[in-house]
Amino acid sequence: MFSPSKPVAKPAAGGAITRLITAGSSVQRAHRRGALKRWLVRLIAVVAVLAVLWALFLVIVRIATTQMWFDSVRHGAVYRTTVEAQILLFCVFGVIASLVSGLTMLAVRRMRSPLYFSQDDDTIRWIFRKYEPRVSRLLVLAVAVVPGILVGRRAASAWQTYLMWRHAAPWHATDPLFHKDISFFVEVYPFHALVVALLSQALSYGLWIAVVGGYWYGGWRLRRGRQKVTREFIRLMSLLLAGYLVLKAANYWLSRYALTTSSAHGPVTGPSYTDVHAGLPSTYVLTAVAIGCALALLANAILADGVLPRRRFTPRGRVRLLAGALVLMLVVSGVVGAAWPALVYHFREAPSAAKLDLSEITHNQEATRAAFDLDRDVTTIPYDPSSTTQSAALVKLASTTAQISVIDPNQLSPTFNVQQQLQAYYGFKSTLDIGNYDIGGYSQDVALAVRELRAGGIPKPSWVNNHLVYTHGYGIVAAPTDKVDPKTESPVYLNGGNPPSQEIPVTRPQVYFSPSFGASSYSIAGQPAGSHEQLEFDHPGSNGSPKSAHTTYQGDGGIPIGSTLRRLLFAVQERDPNILFSSELNSASQLLTLRDPRARVAKVAPWLTLDGDVYPAVVSGHIEWIVDGYTTTANYPDSQLVNLHTASRTSLTALGASIAQPSTQVNYLQNSVKAVVDAYTGKVTLYQWDQTRHPDPLLKTWESVFPGLVRPQAAIPPALLPQLRYPTDLFNVQRALLAKYHVTEAANFYSGNDFWTVPGDPTTSSSASLPSRYSSMSADGFGAQRYSLSSPMVTLNGQQLAAFVSVSAEPGPDYGKFTVLEYPSASGGESPAQVQNDIESNTSITEQLTLQRGGNSKVVLGSLEAIPVGGRVLYVEPVYTQSSAGGSFPVLRHVIALYANGDPSFEDNLPAAVRDAIESATGPP
Repeated sequence: MFSPSKPVAKPAAGGAITRLITAGSSVQRAHRRGALKRWLVRLIAVVAVLAVLWALFLVIVRIATTQMWFDSVRHGAVYRTTVEAQILLFCVFGVIASLVSGLTMLAVRRMRSPLYFSQDDDTIRWIFRKYEPRVSRLLVLAVAVVPGILVGRRAASAWQTYLMWRHAAPWHATDPLFHKDISFFVEVYPFHALVVALLSQALSYGLWIAVVGGYWYGGWRLRRGRQKVTREFIRLMSLLLAGYLVLKAANYWLSRYALTTSSAHGPVTGPSYTDVHAGLPSTYVLTAVAIGCALALLANAILADGVLPRRRFTPRGRVRLLAGALVLMLVVSGVVGAAWPALVYHFREAPSAAKLDLSEITHNQEATRAAFDLDRDVTTIPYDPSSTTQSAALVKLASTTAQISVIDPNQLSPTFNVQQQLQAYYGFKSTLDIGNYDIGGYSQDVALAVRELRAGGIPKPSWVNNHLVYTHGYGIVAAPTDKVDPKTESPVYLNGGNPPSQEIPVTRPQVYFSPSFGASSYSIAGQPAGSHEQLEFDHPGSNGSPKSAHTTYQGDGGIPIGSTLRRLLFAVQERDPNILFSSELNSASQLLTLRDPRARVAKVAPWLTLDGDVYPAVVSGHIEWIVDGYTTTANYPDSQLVNLHTASRTSLTALGASIAQPSTQVNYLQNSVKAVVDAYTGKVTLYQWDQTRHPDPLLKTWESVFPGLVRPQAAIPPALLPQLRYPTDLFNVQRALLAKYHVTEAANFYSGNDFWTVPGDPTTSSSASLPSRYSSMSADGFGAQRYSLSSPMVTLNGQQLAAFVSVSAEPGPDYGKFTVLEYPSASGGESPAQVQNDIESNTSITEQLTLQRGGNSKVVLGSLEAIPVGGRVLYVEPVYTQSSAGGSFPVLRHVIALYANGDPSFEDNLPAAVRDAIESATGPP
């Protein structure tokens, strides 16, 4: 029987093709995504490599250009020594930190029995463990390299500490507590403390890596599961903490020596009763406890590894031992290290400090005077006003014992600018400098100012004008401080004008290096031998001539950039492509950079602390800049710590007229170096100073670090020697210390009743101290003049004059010798603030000043100058008037004077003002 067959299903050809096409498209898209991903990875890798190469290139450029700069100033060995020390420190401690971090990371990754966790329980860590093998090498590398770089950079920055330790030499003096040579505290101990600190930092990174890495790799957890920590993790943490506590013990041991500069408990810097009887014993206890805890942790690591099966502990017991050691260390630190000294201080030292701290004060007084050069050459004279003479004799005495200034260096810079600027692209610093020169056989105080280049005044600024044409300032302006022109009431210029008058001969007036040049300022100068092209502007035409003079730099103080390679390097360094592409440059071109004299000295001798007042001097016809250099430390045993910024701060630094010192603590300050920078060549020369009478062991250490850098004092040219002077910042710090350390008895020192203070400047709105002054005066008000740096001192309440301090500022047998005139407490005279108050409250003076202020004029009060004369103090204050119109300048109109407890005088000239003031105090002749 026939039955119909079932229909046969035909293949769906269209659907298969569609699926095939779809699958092919997916493969293509996946391939494209893979290719795009690979290209993206390659692009990122290329960019990263290029960035690394560019950064490496910039480093090479910086090193090469810096070496060229040092070679240009003939001190290339200084840079090489510095770089070698930095590289050594970076490599040694960077490698140690990298090893600690890298080995810790490897130990964490290779834990044999990590804690189990599932994807459901801990998704994030499960994902990390899944994908970590793909980046494991990069991760381990980063974890090892980053701490190495951080620790290495810190180590490299301490190259001075390392070099001092390496070249340490005995000081042949010991401290009274440990009886160690002072060189140990200044040069050795700081490096030991540095090593411990760097190793502790390296281990602290290892601990953080162990804790964080241990969490991600399953070494410990806070929840889920009975087991919270693995045996391997306990062992690793115990080893790291044991090492850290060993370093902590070393730190406690070294901290004993820090007690010699402690200010925690006693009235002065140095080991107090509490430090000696509680602080010092506590360091021994803490050292022993730290070592004991480290041994316990080391045993815990060994036990955790199962080396001693009979004494095996459970993981919980091992964790308790680890935590117990840390808790014990913290508790002992709090009780022994903090509570014990606090109890001793509050219940023993504080109630009996007037007796218990006397030995500490005595040691502090001796050390402070030695460290700040106040232990010798300080003569104290009780200043008795009963020895004064009649008014006529006093008037004559005032005229012969002092060059009283009517040219205020703090106020008359605008006068110099208007009368001697010549062109807008020249200018003078805001405060004039005071020097002393032989003028016609007479030692004359002189106000000096260098005519410096001001880039902001250059006409038609362009790259060529700014860097190739206007390259230097020109000349120096000088005027005596004790006189003015009676017709113009302006300074009588010894040097100035165009063509210049030259009472002080200047044969090389071009000023290529001066403080007016900023850190980024540079000029390019020089022409090949035989060339007659003179591109550089020299000075305006004389006598109104429109034809200006041009010149070519003939010095050798620049960096030769005649080759294309050097021009490329400096174009990159200065970020200025014009250096590479300018056609004005030639084979003899020199790059003059880092043109601020103070910055040049700081780069050549970074171990020096530099005075804030850089002053010019004319030496054999050349203009030189003189920078005073100090060797400093904060580790001199028992010497008083002083904030350098606070102690040297005056109204001049507060107003920005002088460079302020950094806010750093020092307890040793010696002016052992005089640095000289030639204004034309930029040559930097360092000379020893006063090492025969006051040898500085710290300078000897640095001389052994950089042999030949500092030349002996005998090499100072005879023409330069008379222009050196006692430095301002050192004197300001010393007068602040003398305010207390003139008291020699420890009991009186503790009470503080006889302390003085530095007066504030009553002529400014600033609360800063009165600036010290350079002038020629008699040290005692009776004898011959000497070029001095001086300052009055007042009682603690600031109402009465307490003393007058001066130091011989001119090189010679008396250089650096202090004279302290002590005034009777009841009749010493008025303080500068009281004198200024007397002046401003005097009806006659205020009426005349009001008249002067009328119309379009304003009154400018000069600085109040104090001069000892005949047993009392003569105060003099010049009064200037200035038009309120633009381009005006102060001119001398009146002089105010006050002598002893008399009334202030107000006259048109200095002699009349002094005569009236003396007669007011002593009666008519």
